[in-house]
Amino acid sequence: MRVSTSSRPARTLGAGTVALSVGLGLLTGGLGTPRAATAAPQTSNVAATWALPQTGAAMSRATVTVRIATAKAQAAGTRVVTEAARHKGKKYKFGAAGPKRFDCSGFTLYVYKKAAGKKLPHKANLQQRYGKAVAKSNKRPGDLIIIRKGSRGTHAGIYAGGGKMWSAPRTGKTVSKQKIWSKSYVVRRLV
Repeated sequence: MRVSTSSRPARTLGAGTVALSVGLGLLTGGLGTPRAATAAPQTSNVAATWALPQTGAAMSRATVTVRIATAKAQAAGTRVVTEAARHKGKKYKFGAAGPKRFDCSGFTLYVYKKAAGKKLPHKANLQQRYGKAVAKSNKRPGDLIIIRKGSRGTHAGIYAGGGKMWSAPRTGKTVSKQKIWSKSYVVRRLV
């Protein structure tokens, strides 16, 4: 990290700055040794320019912000998938919303509430109106999958990656990771 100074009032660098610089290094693929931050003179303002370790190309603050936001979103998606996997083997029961039994929309309702604090209604058709619409080609683990018949949502699940989703499929079955069996579905991003 290069530091430039100006004549503006100083900002004190603390432990959070070191953690941020280490985190940014990891996000950009840098594996260098972190260095301690030192306080700038009282008459200068600290401004940072981040450089990609392999290419030396400078990253703008906007790029850093986007990368941090993407990393946070992926971490949130991982929490959702992890919570969904914790319920593997729990029995299907129509109208149930956990934690011992689930129907499909009760499962997604419970998992998103527990893992991300998101509130969803208890119907797949209503859940397809929540979050942000995402193209099928851009889905990522943790996204909500709504299988449809026409424009009506008939089944809900949580994308697990690799063309599979976690869901509570139907009577006589248990919560499991299964292939997305229909081509007629929408993807909604809640985290």
